[in-house]
Amino acid sequence: MKTAVAIAFCLLLSLNIRMFAAEQKSAAQSAPTQPLTYSNVVSFFKSAHLHPTEVQKRCTIFFEGEWKNASIYNYCVIMVENSDQDVQVTFYLTDAHEMNWLTEFIDGPFFARGETERLFALVNSDHDVRGKNVGRFRIDFHHWQPRHAEIFVFSFTPVRARG
Repeated sequence: MKTAVAIAFCLLLSLNIRMFAAEQKSAAQSAPTQPLTYSNVVSFFKSAHLHPTEVQKRCTIFFEGEWKNASIYNYCVIMVENSDQDVQVTFYLTDAHEMNWLTEFIDGPFFARGETERLFALVNSDHDVRGKNVGRFRIDFHHWQPRHAEIFVFSFTPVRARG
């Protein structure tokens, strides 16, 4: 009898955990996104305590780096640019650890779940694209791999609703 009660308790507990997880997942998927604007992206990286340098009113560069040993310095440079039509975000990364900044941005508050998944697919595709529609944006994406770095460039142009 104790075994049957224990099994029933475990089943109910498991069901409650699954229902809670489903509610959390649903809430995360339906959470409103933050507008992808120059000032919001700059604020996002400032809140991560990266070192900002405002080059001009429409271009901010963020920098982070560390010495791995006496002769190796790993670093990340993130450039956020604003034009009249789009926001461009460039990542210059010298090691795999710095790739976290790219991941944090794509997983950030600016993109709906489907947009995030499609952006990760672009990063992993080994293909450059021009004018690809990804959710609310038309994307230009480029990826270069010079000898000791990786460079990822995203240009986000809002897709205008037809009306």
